[in-house]
Amino acid sequence: MYKLLIKQREEIMNTINVVMNGNTVTYTEIEVVNFIADNVRMNETITEDIEGWNKVHATKRKVRDFFSEGEWDGETFIATRNEINDLLESIECDKLRRDYKATVTITAYVTGFTAEDDDEATECIADEIDVSISGGTISVDKIEVDDVEEDE
Repeated sequence: MYKLLIKQREEIMNTINVVMNGNTVTYTEIEVVNFIADNVRMNETITEDIEGWNKVHATKRKVRDFFSEGEWDGETFIATRNEINDLLESIECDKLRRDYKATVTITAYVTGFTAEDDDEATECIADEIDVSISGGTISVDKIEVDDVEEDE
């Protein structure tokens, strides 16, 4: 049998006496408030753990279903990139990526070169142009310099 007694101590603070089987334990108001706060935090942690477990379990089911319901040729599983990407997206994973290449045309207006004539200016400009890219490799096949004219 539990009995809860709350009494006011004028000189200190509120206390709570818990009597169990004839034994009395006295708690201060601060101790009770901290106990309740700890309990709330513990319940929040448990809720987060349960939600995390449910998410992991759902992910495992999706992956198993994908392979169970997919196309098998003996010991080989057959799936398209789109089917795999759909699965990855459904379990909040990054999709498979592909490498791309492209032919790019760059048009530039260049000033500030000093040369004796148009031919030297063309050669100097073509030699000095540098093209770079971050995250890939660039190979410049051809640089054509058109419409060289004296800068006034």
